[in-house]
Amino acid sequence: MKSQSAQVRAALEKTRVTAGWPEAAIQELCANAELRLYGDGERAVSAGEKIDAVWFVTDGAFLLSRTWKNGRRFLYTFLRPGQATGVLPAFDNEPAAFDAIARGGAAAIVVPGETMRAIAKQHSEVAMQVIAFLCRRTRTDYEAIELHAMNSVRCRIAKTILWIARGQSTGNGQEVVIDSRISQEDLADIVCAARQSVNRELRRLMREGVLKQRYRTLVILDREGLLRVAGEDEALSSIAHTKLNPASVSLYPTSD
Repeated sequence: MKSQSAQVRAALEKTRVTAGWPEAAIQELCANAELRLYGDGERAVSAGEKIDAVWFVTDGAFLLSRTWKNGRRFLYTFLRPGQATGVLPAFDNEPAAFDAIARGGAAAIVVPGETMRAIAKQHSEVAMQVIAFLCRRTRTDYEAIELHAMNSVRCRIAKTILWIARGQSTGNGQEVVIDSRISQEDLADIVCAARQSVNRELRRLMREGVLKQRYRTLVILDREGLLRVAGEDEALSSIAHTKLNPASVSLYPTSD
C-alpha cells in the first residue's frame, strides 16, 4: 500500500494545476499537505467561511453549492478527482463562495494557503500556472453565464450531462453510464430550471434514443447525438469542446 506521502505526490502529478510544478515546489506541497477522508454528506467547506487552504480532490465527488434562507439551492458543479476548491480564498483572503459537501465517500488533499502563497512567490512558473487555472475558471464561468441566459433548458441539460459524464463514467460498448448519482433535483439546480421542466426534457431525450434511465443512473446511448443537442442553440465554443472532451491520459480526466 502506498504511503500517504506517495499518494499525495501521485495525485498532484495528475492534477493539471500542479502537474508541471518544479520538483522543489512539489516536495514543499507534499511536506505540508494532508490527505483527508470525508463521509457521504460531510461538509469540507461552508459558504461564507473564512478558509485558508486549497482542497485537491483525489477520490469520489464533492458538490459545490449555495443554499439561500428561502431554501433555494444553486448547485455550481460537481468536483471530481483532479479538481480543486479554495484557490480564491487562499489568494484573495475572502470567504468561501460555496459549500463543498461530499457525495458518497470522498477524499481530498488539503494544502494550507500559506504554503500555496509561499510556493507561488518562490517559483514564477507556479504563479503562472495558478493564473492560467484562474483564467480557465473565469472562461468557464463566462460560458455558464451565457448558458443560463441564452440557452434553452434542453441545451443546458445536454451540456451539463456531457460535462458530468466527462471522465466520470464507465462504458459498456457505446453506452456511457454516469456514476455520480446525480438526481433530477441536482440537475434542475445546476441548470436553474424547474424539476418538472427537467423531467420533461429528459423524457424527450429518452424518446429520441439519446438517453435512457437505469435504476438511479442516466445512461448516454448516443454521445454524438447529445453533442448535437448541446449545439442546437449555437455552435459549441472551443471552451465548451475543451470541457466536454477527456483530458490528457497523464492527467485526471476531470482535472481543471
